[in-house]
Amino acid sequence: MQRNLARPIRMPILADQANLSVSRFRQIFVAQTGTAPAQFLLRLRMRRARLLIERTFLTVKEIMALVGYNDPSHFTREFRRAHGVPPTALRASGAVTGERSAVIADASRSANRPTHRRIRQVKTRAPSTRCA
Repeated sequence: MQRNLARPIRMPILADQANLSVSRFRQIFVAQTGTAPAQFLLRLRMRRARLLIERTFLTVKEIMALVGYNDPSHFTREFRRAHGVPPTALRASGAVTGERSAVIADASRSANRPTHRRIRQVKTRAPSTRCA
């Protein structure tokens, strides 16, 4: 999978290469990795994309093609879901590791924070004048 990230990888082909049925291949794959083949592939692609964004001067479109995506919006959505920030924000911040990653994490947390908070007022009842 790692060597062929740019190409479409189909589960029937992987199962055939392992000389297994698709269902048996998936079952063994999940038992060994703890995740489904499609999710595993997605994580590999997103990890590779982040590495390329942080360590190269390739454009986001070039990186997108290198990790097997054709649609920029789909790539950006998946990247944001995996890393919390879009690829352009990661590139713009110049984050490599450590302290700068913490800055990105703080920025992504503040971006998800609501801008308005509703404050619920506690209704108080007037003391009862009724005698028992």
